[in-house]
Amino acid sequence: MKKIPLHVQIFAGMGLGLVAGLSLNLMAEAGTIDRSLALSVGRVGEWFGVVFLTLLSMIVVPLIVASIISSLTGVGSNQGVGRLGGRTVAYYLLTSLLAITVGIIVVNIVQPGAGLDYNELMAAAQGELETRGMQAKSPAPGAAEGGITGIFADIVLRMIPKNVVDSSRSNTTILAVIFFSVLFGVSAVAKGGETAKTVDGIFRSFYEVMITMTNGILHFAPIGIAGYVLFVTATTGLQLAGALAWYMLAVALGLAFHAFVTLPLLLKVITGRSPLTYAYDMRDALLTAFSTASSSGTLPLTIQCATDKAKVPERVASFTLPLGATVNMDGTALYEVAAVLFIAQMLGDLTLMEQGVVAVTALMASVGAAGIPHAGTVMMVVVMQAVNLPTDAVLVILAVDRVLDMARTTVNVWSDSIGAAIIAHFEQ
Repeated sequence: MKKIPLHVQIFAGMGLGLVAGLSLNLMAEAGTIDRSLALSVGRVGEWFGVVFLTLLSMIVVPLIVASIISSLTGVGSNQGVGRLGGRTVAYYLLTSLLAITVGIIVVNIVQPGAGLDYNELMAAAQGELETRGMQAKSPAPGAAEGGITGIFADIVLRMIPKNVVDSSRSNTTILAVIFFSVLFGVSAVAKGGETAKTVDGIFRSFYEVMITMTNGILHFAPIGIAGYVLFVTATTGLQLAGALAWYMLAVALGLAFHAFVTLPLLLKVITGRSPLTYAYDMRDALLTAFSTASSSGTLPLTIQCATDKAKVPERVASFTLPLGATVNMDGTALYEVAAVLFIAQMLGDLTLMEQGVVAVTALMASVGAAGIPHAGTVMMVVVMQAVNLPTDAVLVILAVDRVLDMARTTVNVWSDSIGAAIIAHFEQ
């Protein structure tokens, strides 16, 4: 019997979750069933999703360590390492700036916050969040202080681990694990000789074992993804979503332009590869990113799709994709700018200079943001403080944030994937 392709299974899971979740939500809105029942069923679906995402998250740290070190030892020289790293960082800065620019332009054109009553929306949002038992998360200590300088200082402190074993305990401290792995790989290359060959052999074998483990975990993908989609569609408040429709449309338009125009143009012009074919090759990773809203959790699948299906050289994908899952947050940066400008429009709008401050702060805040659900919302508080907006305004959009989080995470992973192809083109 022919095996059903993974992307077909994922699509089926998403479809089942969507139909079941929307049915429950609509019946709750109509009064046919109690809202608490829809929320309870949604949380059951979320449990299955969390189990799947936890399985993927379990292998993120060892996969990052193995992939980065084996990638760097495979380069063979510190000159090659520097070239690979320089091109990777240059791509990340370019696409993040392009995403932020798109977000600013779209929100200024659509004007989603114009004419909305801020106090009325706040009251509705607080009621919705109370019903769902949610609350806004606070930014990391120190991250919200000192403006752009404070953000940069916080990134540096989070990047250097006091204890790398301690940092490996959580996917929210991936930046420190990456920093240590890069230093370890560079040191192995600098040592050279048999030492470098031994390190390369050990971590390359370790990497292959982690990829095999990934393949086993992916058997649970359809169930976990169905659970997540059920949770989102069953628990998202439809009335509040309707009130924020223009805001959601503005963010969606910005993300769509960056995903379907900006990034494909870069891929086509620089490498000559077909964006449609490349997207098809990366389909499993993109669908998983959309449903789980976690770029870190999707990382094992992203690496697998890039190397096995998109034929990106392993040594390039193993370095660029783990780094991108933490540093390259195009969708998150665009979302933060759009959300802050939306809130500002309700309260009186921002000057061009203030919008520039938002752009720079969003770029800095998106670097190293944890690749987990709602990380962008946490860092958005930092951006709001940079232009003296009330930080509790994040409650206005938190109730519909999960849907947008799914979309921006997909853009994050799509940008990482295209970056791997572009950097591989130059490396070859």
